[in-house]
Amino acid sequence: MNSKIRPTISEMLEIESVAIVGVSAKMGYYWAHSMLQWDHNLKVWLVSKSGEKVLGHKIYRSLLDLPESVDYAILAVPLRAVPEVLKDCAQKGVKGATIFTSGYSELGTEEGTQREKELKDLIHSMPFRVFGPNCMGLMYPKIGFAFMPTVDRLSGNVGFVSQSGGIAITIYTAAVHAGVGFSKMFSFGNAADISPYELLDYLETDQETDVVGLYIEGTSDGKRLLEFLKQVAEKKPVVVVKGGRSTEGSRAVSSHTGALSGRDEIWDAAFRQANVIAVNTLEDLEATLSVLSKSPQPHSRSVGLIGISGGTSVTYTDLCVDHGLRVPPSSPETVEKLRTIVKGVGNSVTNPIDLAVDYYSDQLMAEVIRVVGADPAFDSIILQADVHNIHQAASTMGAADVVEYMWVAMAKAGCDVVENLKKPVLVAIPEVAYIEARATAWRKFVEAGLPVFRNISEAVGALSGVCKYYETRSSRNV
Repeated sequence: MNSKIRPTISEMLEIESVAIVGVSAKMGYYWAHSMLQWDHNLKVWLVSKSGEKVLGHKIYRSLLDLPESVDYAILAVPLRAVPEVLKDCAQKGVKGATIFTSGYSELGTEEGTQREKELKDLIHSMPFRVFGPNCMGLMYPKIGFAFMPTVDRLSGNVGFVSQSGGIAITIYTAAVHAGVGFSKMFSFGNAADISPYELLDYLETDQETDVVGLYIEGTSDGKRLLEFLKQVAEKKPVVVVKGGRSTEGSRAVSSHTGALSGRDEIWDAAFRQANVIAVNTLEDLEATLSVLSKSPQPHSRSVGLIGISGGTSVTYTDLCVDHGLRVPPSSPETVEKLRTIVKGVGNSVTNPIDLAVDYYSDQLMAEVIRVVGADPAFDSIILQADVHNIHQAASTMGAADVVEYMWVAMAKAGCDVVENLKKPVLVAIPEVAYIEARATAWRKFVEAGLPVFRNISEAVGALSGVCKYYETRSSRNV
C-alpha cells in the first residue's frame, strides 16, 4: 500500500476506541488495568483467545469479532501471532498500533534481525502506523490513554520521546509526583515504523507541548537526529539523556533495543550544536523538565538563596558558582527591608539569606520570600524547605499538626513572586529524614504549582541548564 496515504501522527492520535489484543492473566491483566484505571470517554475492547471476562469487560476471541471498527490497537500477543493480528487491524480500520511484543533485533541475532525486517515490510504495507516492536507505545493523559496502571493522571505541557518503555514509566511517575504533567509520551522501542525523528517533528508544532524530553540510546542516522533536535530546540527547550555512554552501557544498549550507541564525545558535540540540555541522570532530566514546565524564563544567572543555616548557605553558594550561577549580594534596599522584619540572632540578609531562628515563623518567611523576590539583583529564587529542622522544633513544642500551614504560607509567597514578578522560584526539600513530614511539605508546594526538588544539587543543576539553553538560543537568534 502506498505509504503516502498512511495516517500522520496527528491523525493517528484522534482516538475514540482502543482494542487490547492479548489480554492475559499471566501479566495480571496489565494492559486492561492501564487503560481502564481512569475515567474517560474511550471505548476499550479486550481481545484474547481465552474469552472470559475481566474488570467488567467481555473478552472477545478475535479482533474481527468486535462489532465496531477500532481506532487504535495494543498488541501484547506471542511473537508468532503478530503478523496475523496486524492484518486483522487493517480490516478493523485501525489508525495506530503499539507492538509490545519483543523478540526482534534487540536479541542481537541474525534470526531476530531478519524477523524485524519482515515485520517492517509488513507494517509498511498496512494503512496504519505502528510503535515498536518492543515498546510501551503511547501515553496520552488528556484522553485517558495509559501504558501503566496505578498512576495519577496529569495532563500538562511536556512531550516526551523515549527509546525505552521502562524509562518512560519512570519519568512519568517521578514527574507527576512533582506536579509535572505530560501532553503526550511516546515509547518507540525498535522503531520499525514510527521513528524518533517523526515524533520530534510532531512535537515541534504540537500546540499542547511547550517542552520536550528525550531518552535516546542510539540511532542509525545521527545526522538526521541532530537536524531534528536543532529544529525543535530553536522553538522549544529540549532535555535529553543519552543511554549507553560507557563501553558497558553501549553493550547493554545493543541487547535492549538493538540500536547503535556511538561514541560519547560525538553525542556531546551534537547536543551542544543542537542547543539541547544534556543531562546524565533521570533525576536531573525530571528536575530540568520541572523548571521548564512550571517556571517563567530566567532573565539572568543571578540567584537569591533563602535558607535556615549559615553552613548550608555556604555549600549552596558553592554549588551555584560551580554550575555557573551567580549569587550576588542583596541590594541595599532589600537589606534595609529585611532588617526591619528579621530580628533573630545569627542571621544574614546579604544573600544567601540565612534566617536562623526567624525561619520558624510562617508569616515572617512569607514576607522574606516576597521581599527577596522583588530584589532586582535576583532573577531566580531558590528556597530551602527545611523539613527536618521544622519537624524537630514543632514536635518539641507539640505543634506538628500546624506545620503544614507554614509550607502553605511559603508556597503562596513563592507563587506571588512567580505570578507578579515573572521570576522562577525553585523549592529544594532535602531528603534528610522524617519521610511523612517531608511528604506533607512536598505535597503543599506541588499543589501550589512550584517546581520541587529532592536536594539543592538538582535545583541548581536544572536552573543552570535552563539558563544556558535560553542564553544560547538568544545569541543565535540575534
